Amino acid sequence: MLLGIDVGGTFTDAVIVAQGKMLAKTKTVTTHGDLLQGIFCAIDTVMSEAPGTIERVTLSTTVVTNSLVEGTIDPVGLLVIPGPGMNIAPLLPGKAVVLSGYIDHRGRETAKLIKQEIADAYQFFTDRSCFAVSGKFAVRNPAHELAVERESAGMSGVKHVTIASQIAGSLNFLRRTNSAYFNAAVWDKFRQFAAAVEGALVARGVAAPVHILKADGGTMPLAMAKCQPVEAIFTGPAASVLGIMAIGSCKGEAISLDIGGTTTDIALWHNGVPLFAERGAAIGGYPTAVRAFWLRSVGLGGDSWVRRSNDKLLIGPERVGPAMAAGGMEPTVADAMIVAGLADFGTRSLAYQAMKQVALPGRTPEQTAQEVLAGATDIICTAISDMLAAHQAQPVYTVNDMVNTKTFTPAAIIGVGGTAAGLAPLVARRLKIDCLVPDNGAVANALGAAVARATTDITVRVDTEQRLLTVAELSIQEKLSNKSVTMKDVRQLAEKYLADRSDRFGILPDEAETLYEEEFNIVRGFQTTGKIITCRKQVKPGVLTDVR
Repeated sequence: MLLGIDVGGTFTDAVIVAQGKMLAKTKTVTTHGDLLQGIFCAIDTVMSEAPGTIERVTLSTTVVTNSLVEGTIDPVGLLVIPGPGMNIAPLLPGKAVVLSGYIDHRGRETAKLIKQEIADAYQFFTDRSCFAVSGKFAVRNPAHELAVERESAGMSGVKHVTIASQIAGSLNFLRRTNSAYFNAAVWDKFRQFAAAVEGALVARGVAAPVHILKADGGTMPLAMAKCQPVEAIFTGPAASVLGIMAIGSCKGEAISLDIGGTTTDIALWHNGVPLFAERGAAIGGYPTAVRAFWLRSVGLGGDSWVRRSNDKLLIGPERVGPAMAAGGMEPTVADAMIVAGLADFGTRSLAYQAMKQVALPGRTPEQTAQEVLAGATDIICTAISDMLAAHQAQPVYTVNDMVNTKTFTPAAIIGVGGTAAGLAPLVARRLKIDCLVPDNGAVANALGAAVARATTDITVRVDTEQRLLTVAELSIQEKLSNKSVTMKDVRQLAEKYLADRSDRFGILPDEAETLYEEEFNIVRGFQTTGKIITCRKQVKPGVLTDVR
């Protein structure tokens, strides 16, 4: 049996799936003061409904996201080794100390590190215990990053050093540095969360491996997540995408809306496959190398606060509690849905009272409810319009892209989440397209987490002129005995290292895919003297089984 748990802004959902069937599900209130309390309440509920042996537990957790959004991340000592070129320090999310030393684009050391500078840099950040180190071309040779990490061994108070090239094996110094910074910033908080989860599961007699959902729709074992917690950003939206994939409800070009109590997460689909952010997700406006679905979140959900300001109706993005119909103190979108007959829970008379509270003179609660729902629909439709415009404005990089340019034309809205049954049809009607709210869509996020496939990736680069092999994520650089290496050989090496890394964390590399390949000649004196060949592979994200 597979246990999936999704911690949302309003509710924590849990499901148990076995052999393509959902055996149990629950929706409990998220306990913001103590997330673990709500998580374990959900676990206890579904396990009592479907007793048996749990084979895997997967968490879609907001621990990382909340830490970043709420500003409760740890201060980070950031050490960068940029060499010559543009100074990126002003573009980084935190104060950085620049170290001497340089690895060039071929992975050759052209300037040595200065040990005293490293010691001084650690001492400069006297109030910090978590650090990140990033070199411009460390993915071609991680020697300098590893040397900086080794020097931390003798420094008092240093608990953790994130090595940027192990977080992302591809070029783009700025994105890789930002990824390392945020990884270090949430490392300690996630480590504490992971320890509490492991302890509580043991207390419940659950010995199954624990996985954390990633932003790209895959999962990673908890042991890997402790090293790379930044990968757990945006897991909530990713969970809803996987849930839709598992239910099998998305065909052709479509827009999915995960409408919960606090936010609406929007994703675009082409031929049943969600679109990806090509270069990586942004965290707090800072670009990173974290691979993620192309998503947009809007601060609108069933519990979004509704109020008037100078007779203008305001909806969200704040959430100040549940609907008045459910015991809350302020009017919400859900109250409007109840009055409009689109939802049926709580005390109906209190929902009417909520609408009277925000009604203009002479307006009935029913008219006010329609005004609120029209405003909520406007917010979602505007976000969709902006997202479609951004998709159309994406730069093209190949002749094929220019020749085969095609406008994204969605034919349907797929609505999941607790509020989707009421709002998704209104959005579809406004856009004049079809709408589908699938069965079990209210717990699609937990369902997606339960059946997500474990993934990892690897980047192999070979410089045949220097006879050098580099695997950035594993901090490997070694000499090759054979100079005549081909792209086929590099693909096979990538498969080998991907299998090795997968085996280390108990991941089954049963469906690998190539993310990126590149091969070009090295020419000297009008003679080809070698090649630089790069291949990046991953265990393909997706779902282990359909759930019908």
